[in-house]
Amino acid sequence: MKKNIINKNLKIVCMIPARIGSKRIKKKNLRLINNKPLISYAIEAAKKIKYFDSIYLNSDSIKFKKIANDYSIKFYKRDKKLGSDVTTNDQFTFDFFKNIECDILIQILPTSPFITKDEIINFYKHMINNKLETLISVEEKQIACLYKSKPINFKKLVPNPPSQKMTPIKAYATVLMGWRKISFMQNIKKYKSAYHGGGSKTGYFTLKGLSTIDIDNESDFQLVEKIMLANKKKNITKKRYYK
Repeated sequence: MKKNIINKNLKIVCMIPARIGSKRIKKKNLRLINNKPLISYAIEAAKKIKYFDSIYLNSDSIKFKKIANDYSIKFYKRDKKLGSDVTTNDQFTFDFFKNIECDILIQILPTSPFITKDEIINFYKHMINNKLETLISVEEKQIACLYKSKPINFKKLVPNPPSQKMTPIKAYATVLMGWRKISFMQNIKKYKSAYHGGGSKTGYFTLKGLSTIDIDNESDFQLVEKIMLANKKKNITKKRYYK
């Protein structure tokens, strides 16, 4: 795999986390979607990136080792206790950092199968070029939003503005996360948390469209499969209007 060319002094590692236990959807990451396991889409996208020094599939189950071998990427076996449904991203990332040498970690969640090579590259470049220590992918919701039934970006007692004039709310897309190892470890030590950036220089990278789809439940699976089937039709993007 080619060395990253933006900064030759940095070791950039990609991690794709996948635990075997999933309560909402059984063995979600191994489930076939369009005749391929869900996790394969993240791996295929990552393998197109020339900046990664190595790609790891991080799992508590040895079942994922065969997939890693099939795709010629590395396999990191985390402890079983880090594969429960109460395990946090902080916990298994901290474990990974303790055992794998790198300067920057780019995490790609396998539950967003539409993430593209260009989006990952632009995410990585944004982190490097802006000298960020934490970078979080987000999507913008430019519409009236509530938190605990209270308005966030609008006022109930004034006329509602057109949505295009409303202040966008940023929601985590989560498919892409980036951390500098030294900052992550410092945040864990100081705050016992590093996922959100802690006290480090943190930035946000906006994703749009299909890449923001995250599979959490059965209806998400059905939606993704229908989109993939529709994308096979050559005239799907042709613009047509009612006459």
